[in-house]
Amino acid sequence: MRPNATCPEAGLTLIELLVAVTLLALLTTMAYRGIDSMSRTSEHSLAEGERWQAVALLFERLASDVSQPARRPVRIGADPVQPLPEWSGKRPDEAAGGDPAAAQLEFSRKSPAWRDEIRLGYRLRDGKVELLIWQVLDRVPNTLPEVYVLLEGVSNLHFRHLDAAGRWQDVWPFPGGTEILPRAIAVELDLSNGIKLNRVFALPS
Repeated sequence: MRPNATCPEAGLTLIELLVAVTLLALLTTMAYRGIDSMSRTSEHSLAEGERWQAVALLFERLASDVSQPARRPVRIGADPVQPLPEWSGKRPDEAAGGDPAAAQLEFSRKSPAWRDEIRLGYRLRDGKVELLIWQVLDRVPNTLPEVYVLLEGVSNLHFRHLDAAGRWQDVWPFPGGTEILPRAIAVELDLSNGIKLNRVFALPS
């Protein structure tokens, strides 16, 4: 009878070990890329959701404000001869520049019975839609408003005003016009990603 042969020890060769390590590295890389892609997609979706929520809040705020205009001009200082009109609309280029109180749309707004009426303004500056608030109507010269950013990433903001004859005016009061308030306003808003939005808001008659 032949003696028992010695069995070789079971194990991995160097080549097999290298193949296993390479496969593990590939699987790890693929898993990481998949997780990173999912994370980026989730962050992008979250950012887009927040952006559209800000757009909706901007239009909601604007609709509420323009639905409560006050037929009350604004006196600046002691000069009652040339007050600011109840409703003022300017072209975008007219409201641009370094004047911290310049606004494309500015008007007097009603407030609850226990508060004074206020003056509001809207404008586009440095890619941001800003809300300007003067807490009182009549004021001393060079009074600066409180400024709040409502929406970022905007490339264009344009207001137009509907007169009694059904014509859209770029400025208000318009030349030759005697109307205090427009019948409606149209808002053109261009986002920096190329999306264009248009809304029309009616004013109370």
